[in-house]
Amino acid sequence: LAQASGSNQAKFEPLGLVAKGCFMAFLRTIQKSFEAAGHGIAVAATSAADEVTGGQIPEIRRARRDQEGRLRAASRHVEQNAQVVGGDLERVLGTTGVSLKVLTRIGTSPDQLKRLGELIKTHDFMGLVRALKAGARFPDDFFPRWIRRAGGYFPKFAQVLSVRADLIRSREVLEQLSRCQEDMPIKPREKVCVELQKQGWSSASCSAVGEALSAGTVAQVNSLMLPSGKAVVKVAWPHTERQMRTDFRLFGHAREILGSLRLNDKDAHALAAIFRAVGQNETAVMEEFDMQREARALQTARALCEAEWPAVYRDWLTRASEAVALLPAGLGPMASIFLAANAQCSIRVPEPLDGHCTARAFAMTLAAGESMKVMLGGPRRDEAAAAFVGLAVPFIGWLLLCKSSVALAHVDPHPGNFRWDADSRSLWVLDWGSHVKLAKERRRALCLAITLLAADADDGSIADCARSFGLAASDDKMLARLVRGMLNATSRHAAQEAISAAAIESSLDNVCDEVVPVVRCLAILGGILKQLQEGLIDQGHNVPLSLASLWKPFAEMGMQV
Repeated sequence: LAQASGSNQAKFEPLGLVAKGCFMAFLRTIQKSFEAAGHGIAVAATSAADEVTGGQIPEIRRARRDQEGRLRAASRHVEQNAQVVGGDLERVLGTTGVSLKVLTRIGTSPDQLKRLGELIKTHDFMGLVRALKAGARFPDDFFPRWIRRAGGYFPKFAQVLSVRADLIRSREVLEQLSRCQEDMPIKPREKVCVELQKQGWSSASCSAVGEALSAGTVAQVNSLMLPSGKAVVKVAWPHTERQMRTDFRLFGHAREILGSLRLNDKDAHALAAIFRAVGQNETAVMEEFDMQREARALQTARALCEAEWPAVYRDWLTRASEAVALLPAGLGPMASIFLAANAQCSIRVPEPLDGHCTARAFAMTLAAGESMKVMLGGPRRDEAAAAFVGLAVPFIGWLLLCKSSVALAHVDPHPGNFRWDADSRSLWVLDWGSHVKLAKERRRALCLAITLLAADADDGSIADCARSFGLAASDDKMLARLVRGMLNATSRHAAQEAISAAAIESSLDNVCDEVVPVVRCLAILGGILKQLQEGLIDQGHNVPLSLASLWKPFAEMGMQV
């Protein structure tokens, strides 16, 4: 109807502020407008609105008179629009059982209404709902395919929920959600340049933009050739940001929507809790679109790497050397060589470039080397494994256990966010949009839990630390087993599997929203360590790769700050 009103669209927008009774009339207007066709559709729509509201809204009355004279020529386009929109809303109202009462809660935003119709008609939202229900059966790749296709906030939906064994009691669902990747189709260079110009970049700077290097849910990275040398530019997409905001707003009404889909009260309540948990992460998710925030994080991380990390790392290597003597015969010399080599290594972070940083785009220095994701899947796997275990894992642990209260911690340590430069023996750490700050009490609770795990303490002590950190469960033994599984990766079990086991046993009651990114970080690291452990076993070495053991020095340090 708003499209049908042409230049009078703005006159309809204030109706969202009118009483709900008027909005119900507006919805009835839309229903009636679907019956109109040909030259009279716009006239019928505004006339119906005028009649239903008793002629009490001047804007509608004036629009009725305007439309009678102005929109006949556009009738063909209006009719096509009415058929499309009418079909979507009819599907929402009829096929799924969503009621007009529910639509009064979401319909003040045309974007929400459009998105709901799109999810239901194009993406089979009911299929997702059925797959999330307890005991559901679905194909092995259902969630990765569905989430990539639906877009919007659903890739983040998968990230958040992949560690929520308190809400999802299905091993299969959790494991599929953990496999959902954020890799997205690359947008052409021309679109990148258009967006940069909107951000105030000069034509000369835009002409320096090269090919795309990577594309995620939030942003795309392209090469950039500046007078100072090679660089990259990261651009966040406004359309994606708007769609994510729409999804968060839309599923703020999840209880009403799900309750209208002919679900029983128990299922509707459980599914609404899942969507509510995702909604509570909105602030953290939407902050990833703030490129200036990420640029500041890069500056903070660079300062830490230059001023504090070298001394901290030397101390960690000394302590790690003491543990070499405990390794099986034959592996000790190999580990000693590895530690000696790593003593010459460094951590590097890209530098934001002055004059090229705006709200939704910024340039930074080019990270050299090769993606660790590529290396781990190729002939240089052993080299990548050494850099990951000897550099990436301790660096992420130090930030999390020692610096996350006063500075920040990187919580998205998947292999694609690391690059290994063999020539300079440097590990580059990328994508600092995913970082957190923890309250001192939570950080120290995690430190204590790690020291207790490293000392093989009793279940009660470990469970108490887990509760202080933000994990809730009534059974000490089950909660301690979950924490051990998250922080002690072996060839048979990794963090994600421990979380999945907690889902099956219904042993986890709640995960505090503040620590969800941290739990996901542990799950990512645990999954990679499990894969590396399997490689060691293939070489005849059965040595557990435990986060608790690797991070014990940082945990002890973190307890003092």
